[in-house]
Amino acid sequence: MKLNPIPPTLKDNHRYIVFEIISGCDILFEDVVNAIWSSSMQMFGEVGTSKLRLWIPSAFFDKDRKRGLIRTTNSSVEEARAAIAAIREIAGVKVIFYVLGVTGTIKSARSKFFGIQDLSDFEVGTADGTEGSNA
Repeated sequence: MKLNPIPPTLKDNHRYIVFEIISGCDILFEDVVNAIWSSSMQMFGEVGTSKLRLWIPSAFFDKDRKRGLIRTTNSSVEEARAAIAAIREIAGVKVIFYVLGVTGTIKSARSKFFGIQDLSDFEVGTADGTEGSNA
């Protein structure tokens, strides 16, 4: 018996919040995740935090530039922004969370805010991505 998948009309639409942490020291990813979750729990409680449907992928945390990505639902963007704006300290270090932007896809977040572009769009040719000419 085949299970029916969830139709697209019932799925949550996601938004991706790209943030930068301003601090004088290096910040570990685990400490950032704990700070985001604890801030959200203090502000909205367990039920409210579960409605935000937060996801913080470790693959999109740049330790050197102190930038990261948070996925939430499109109806919970303002609440997620409020939760990260309330964070003033991570692991005893004073920090400021600065939201760089909100996007609808990971691809656009990577290209706009992380400077990562997929090179598969370029044609094989010269180093600048254009085809060589015979001139």
